[in-house]
Amino acid sequence: MVYDGLRKCMCGVLTLGVIAGGALADDMKSSKAAASDEQLARLEALLDAQERKIAQLEQQVAATSAQDGDRMQVEEMQRQIRMVLSEGEFRESLMTSVLQAGYDDGFFIRSSDDNFSIKFNGLLQFRYTYYYTRRENRYLLPRRDRDDRSGFDLQRVRFAITGNAYNKDLTYGIEFSADAPNQTDVVLDNAWINWRSSDALQFTVGQFRLASTRTNMRQATPSTLQMIDNGIFHAVYGLGKGIGVRVWGQALDKRLDYYLDVVNSASNGDNTGFGRTITPDPAELDANPAVLLRSVWHALVDKDGDFAEEGDTLIHQNPVWDLGAHFGYSENYDDRFSTRLPTNRRLFPNQQGGFAVVSDRGLRFWQMGLDSAFKYMGFSATAEYALRVVDVRRRTSPWTQVSGDDSTTAQHGAYVQLGYFLPIQGLENKLELVGRVSAVTVLAEGSQCEWEYTGGLNYYVDPAGRMKVQTDVTYVDEVPITSSYASLANVNDDALIWRVQFQLSF
Repeated sequence: MVYDGLRKCMCGVLTLGVIAGGALADDMKSSKAAASDEQLARLEALLDAQERKIAQLEQQVAATSAQDGDRMQVEEMQRQIRMVLSEGEFRESLMTSVLQAGYDDGFFIRSSDDNFSIKFNGLLQFRYTYYYTRRENRYLLPRRDRDDRSGFDLQRVRFAITGNAYNKDLTYGIEFSADAPNQTDVVLDNAWINWRSSDALQFTVGQFRLASTRTNMRQATPSTLQMIDNGIFHAVYGLGKGIGVRVWGQALDKRLDYYLDVVNSASNGDNTGFGRTITPDPAELDANPAVLLRSVWHALVDKDGDFAEEGDTLIHQNPVWDLGAHFGYSENYDDRFSTRLPTNRRLFPNQQGGFAVVSDRGLRFWQMGLDSAFKYMGFSATAEYALRVVDVRRRTSPWTQVSGDDSTTAQHGAYVQLGYFLPIQGLENKLELVGRVSAVTVLAEGSQCEWEYTGGLNYYVDPAGRMKVQTDVTYVDEVPITSSYASLANVNDDALIWRVQFQLSF
């Protein structure tokens, strides 16, 4: 624009000169006399004005060029400063370390160099349960009348502390619980330290959820469950927590996750105690560790956190699919922190077909299973199968005393769980319809298959699932095992259970 203005001004000067020249010639022709001093003065004034205008335009052009040069210099200086500050050692020598605080999936405090951090998370699940049971239990002796149950619980109250120390590769976690199944006593739920050598090789020590079934791994983050709680499959085949060592990692461009756990013992009970190695009573802990393996193949991936929640809260526009497998081995002679196993009652004629729940003392068992999870456009499907082989090592075991069986016995079970976010206008990503069918059985004479049917509805106050209201109805044909978390009681009773739960997590 500046140069166009200068060009127009020059053209004006030339035009003015031509006009002035023409006028002077006409005057000379008409008057045949020399130009007067007045005309010359007028022309000189016009020329002076044009010169001043040209000088002003030249100054504007020079100022604009200087501004462009200054902007380029500033951008170059900024680029050099960013490059220098990206060097950690220089940044530390130039600036003293300061604390940063805020919220990022939890309230955090961390140092400016990211070498130290601490994050706080909490979970509260408030639950109402109505438990309708058969008035007379068919398999308990003596036969006792049972009343229905109805009441409120603070089902889970959790507080977790996680972070890193000294560098980003050394992380830790401590979780405390004051849950209703533990009579709201504050207990240590999980405590671990993890060192990352690389994505493909990491080491964890402490107390953690064992790498067995998919549902058992999910219990490490119960706020992400799609149903109000896991059902009979998890109560029987989820191998709980343990104290020991884990080697794990992600390979093949993070498409494959693997886990190897070596722990004192497996325990699927509601208790959170795992004993000590040196105790006055040597029967508290035996010398036979449990070993577990798990792998997950991310067959189809779309984005980070595909399966952070069981339901498809991210409403994936592309399908995602996980395939998993696990194997577990445990041998228990005297450890009082044991795995609870359902076994068929065969010693008592009037209890044929029912289940008893015994510890795995005096037993050795192998467990293996397959699982799959799929999500697409608000739809989610999860399925899992597990097979357990029980081998009696001592004929005085509780298993043999109740079942009368000292031979190798097999058990298996499975479940299918579905969910779908209803495409209701104004309630997108809010209402999720869910359902689950589970089955558990002992592959032995006189046993039968026990079924669980659950259907429910979830309302997500927060789209990420941190705040939600859930309700479901469950029917179990002869409960095979007790589980306070899954609202299962009175083994061998037909149970009809209605639950409503409000969850808040941060």
